[in-house]
Amino acid sequence: MKYIDKLINLKKEIGHTKMVKLVFKYNGKEKIVYAKEEFSNPSGSIKIRPAYQILFDAIKNGELKEGQRVVEVTSGNMGIALAYLCIRIGNPITIIMPKAMSEERKQILKDLGVDIVLTDNFIEAFKKQKEYGKLNAFLPRQFDNVSNLKAHKETGKEIIDSGVKFEGFISGVGTAGTLIGCGGFLKEKLGKKIIAIDPIESSLLINKTSKGKHKIQGLSDEIIPGIYNEKIVDQIIEIKSDDAIVMARKIKKIFGVGVGISSGANLLGAILSNLDKCVTVFADDDTKYKTTDLSNNKIKSQLVDSIKFISISEVK
Repeated sequence: MKYIDKLINLKKEIGHTKMVKLVFKYNGKEKIVYAKEEFSNPSGSIKIRPAYQILFDAIKNGELKEGQRVVEVTSGNMGIALAYLCIRIGNPITIIMPKAMSEERKQILKDLGVDIVLTDNFIEAFKKQKEYGKLNAFLPRQFDNVSNLKAHKETGKEIIDSGVKFEGFISGVGTAGTLIGCGGFLKEKLGKKIIAIDPIESSLLINKTSKGKHKIQGLSDEIIPGIYNEKIVDQIIEIKSDDAIVMARKIKKIFGVGVGISSGANLLGAILSNLDKCVTVFADDDTKYKTTDLSNNKIKSQLVDSIKFISISEVK
């Protein structure tokens, strides 16, 4: 079997995730949010989409060879996704991540046999990655790689094919692949609005530099991604970390769907937007956050408490 065919054989496992319709009432007004359950992807997150596309394009272009080491900076989900694929196609992998990321993410990577390098922050992580680049490692560079955007055009096509009627797309920004890739596609094809979610403790997208730490892992990773295009973003909604945490817990308590903190932020942003119907993503599940404040029941949110959920149903 050809090297690239090993990867192509995995394509059928990725994407085509379920879309759910959530109905809620906020400030006396009933609204609808559609959410793609991306946690059902292999490796447990939306990151398998860009991980596949980045590796596929790199193999096709001759940048990645069989047996060559892959080295990436990540908050966790991309690392897990790349590890899942690299194991299957026979490439060794090193993941560089800040030590503040959840213990579950680190343990999953260790269980996959990944070489993990922990740093104090993302800036240090990127410096480490450059060192590996000098040693002939392949660097996916998810924050700057246009293959990341390319992958999420497929996400956008799936949303269109679902047939739902909506006004805009809402997502947090980690690498910006989801927001700019999927949202940009929906804006180009259907003229839909794009709304970005930004942790208020950081305000990275608004200030162009992080003003502090937040607890929504996977979003606002200390730098403005190279593939982020502010010109096509119609609005930025700032979300408090604790509100996102309580929202994620509420989703599980009310509907039995365990999601990560960024998913709580995405849904809360959709609720606070001026859109009556919008689409967002549940990027990953809650299994990687058991040792974080997602499990801290002392955290409360008057905002989330004021939101009344009415129903959840699968979009057929």
